[in-house]
Amino acid sequence: MHTEVEIVAEARRSPRIRCTGGLAVRQTGAASAHLVGTAATPLGGDHIEVLVRLGPGAALDLGSVAATIALPAADRVDSTSHWRIEVGAGARLRLDPQPTVIAGGADHQSVIEVYADADAMIDLHEHIQIGRSASHHPDDATGRWHGRLHVDVGDRPILRHGLALGSGSASAAVGLTTITSVFRYPDTRPAVVDATHFAARLALAGDATLTTSLSEGLAQGRARCDALEVATLIDHQRSRQTTAPADSRSDTGGCWR
Repeated sequence: MHTEVEIVAEARRSPRIRCTGGLAVRQTGAASAHLVGTAATPLGGDHIEVLVRLGPGAALDLGSVAATIALPAADRVDSTSHWRIEVGAGARLRLDPQPTVIAGGADHQSVIEVYADADAMIDLHEHIQIGRSASHHPDDATGRWHGRLHVDVGDRPILRHGLALGSGSASAAVGLTTITSVFRYPDTRPAVVDATHFAARLALAGDATLTTSLSEGLAQGRARCDALEVATLIDHQRSRQTTAPADSRSDTGGCWR
């Protein structure tokens, strides 16, 4: 099955939506929408193509109503998805769908490409889990996922990032089956590393950050990402209070530009 989704958001207008295949989109607020599965996808051989375009000054909060489950088909196990995201000047995008779960025997590859204006704001979350069961049935371990995230801001490449989970990956060798990642732009907070877990917040060139946690379960991964967020928020606020003039009346609580 070939699934296509197109969402175009413009300032002071409801999003324009076009869908074919196994996904639909429901507008759930003035500036929010959710993906809704209408058929079992991705199965082996399926491809999902998503285009999200925000014009100047537009805002969109995009999520999904349920997890996506990648399943093998009888004749092939591989499936793919490709997201192209364009965010114009002064536009604000929050993308936080429910997790993608890779069932035993499935092999899913995901590519997310973001092209943003320097005056845009982006909050992009991704959650991946190998296996459908928290008990890790032996068959679940045969699932595989490979994901890439590319971000350009203006004419400058900000991020080229790739990770693998599941069968044959380095993370599987040490029992890590889930990943949670959060990309934020603009964000000038410093880097921080979890001293006891596979989690870190990286400060990227171009005033952006990427927080990533590899873990044994999505709940743990999300909690560790949240802990890194809190730690850097506290450190950032203390730093700004230390360097601000004594009579400054500016707000020191924000983390974005």
